Amino acid sequence: MERQERRAQVLRHAKRIFARKGYHRTNISDIIGRARIARGTFYLYFQNKRDIFEELLEQTLRELRNRIQRLRIGPGEPNPVEQLRANLTRVLNFVLAERELTDILLNHSTGFDRELDARIRDFYERVADQIQRSLDLGIEMNLVRQCDTRAVSYCILGGVKEAVGQLSRDRRRHAGTLAEEILDFGLRGVARAELLAAAGLLDDSTSPGRAGFIGPRID
Repeated sequence: MERQERRAQVLRHAKRIFARKGYHRTNISDIIGRARIARGTFYLYFQNKRDIFEELLEQTLRELRNRIQRLRIGPGEPNPVEQLRANLTRVLNFVLAERELTDILLNHSTGFDRELDARIRDFYERVADQIQRSLDLGIEMNLVRQCDTRAVSYCILGGVKEAVGQLSRDRRRHAGTLAEEILDFGLRGVARAELLAAAGLLDDSTSPGRAGFIGPRID
């Protein structure tokens, strides 16, 4: 237990330093100084600072998976939109609470370490994979309109990344309010019904009950 706690302590301090200085300007001396451990102790837990960074990425993926629950359809189950709202709120509560980690992921400087850059790209590809699987299942469940789910997964991921990156700097921002705006945009966009009708785009598939945003969880 003590070993696990010490390892978690090193990760926690490294995350704070990465967020403040950036990955490339952080060195192991910074981490062991902040964690108040010997250099030899550091190497009991991690091989290098990249090892720590990759562990933070894996932790983030696990946390996201835990917060996105599979939609349940049937008598007595909450409305699908309510379940979508709950999924999104749980995700935003996590990323807003973990502002240091959010800063690392959104502001990582590329071009200095090709292997690490590839790991960051892989991280976002895996997140996009989760979103795409959710959209595909949503189509099967007749909750999501027919679409290019890979393209839409990138739209969702990019939109959420930018919104969180810009809005997370406001400490007063409430996850529930932000979730409501993102969900409303994902379900309905910004066009009024009259504009959609005039363009011949208003049909059953555009109604909130049949659209999808952060959808069912796929394990």
